[in-house]
Amino acid sequence: MSDWNPSATTASPPRPSDIQQLVGLLGNLMPLLMRLQSQAFEQPFQTMPGGLPIPNPVLDRQAAENMIGDMISESLRALSAFLQANAAQHAGLENCVPIVTQAAHRYAARDYAQAFNLIWLTYRTIETIRAADPRLPLLRQGSTETQSSLH
Repeated sequence: MSDWNPSATTASPPRPSDIQQLVGLLGNLMPLLMRLQSQAFEQPFQTMPGGLPIPNPVLDRQAAENMIGDMISESLRALSAFLQANAAQHAGLENCVPIVTQAAHRYAARDYAQAFNLIWLTYRTIETIRAADPRLPLLRQGSTETQSSLH
């Protein structure tokens, strides 16, 4: 497979099956987001038995935005550290740097959907490169300390 070029794969659009899989995964989140949007209660700080807060559309939307923002910012930090540690040793990873930079700009502009798409594209590109070079470490290997402290 001497004709394989990792930078050529980053420019090609995702295959329909990949997009369908992503849509399916994101589709599982939609019922939750729709439920959060549709719930309306007059008093925002009432609690249900057990101390759980009663949903409030305004607060729920803010919580969802904060959660998504945290997920994206953590992904950006992990990708940045991964690329800084590995781009010089693995061909093709340098092509991910402008994608992550653009994702960071979209995140700063609170365009979370586009930031997420760019992050997904970066993960997919890394997996494509790993398929050709299995020596490329997994992205999450750098976060094992964080993972072990959560368990």
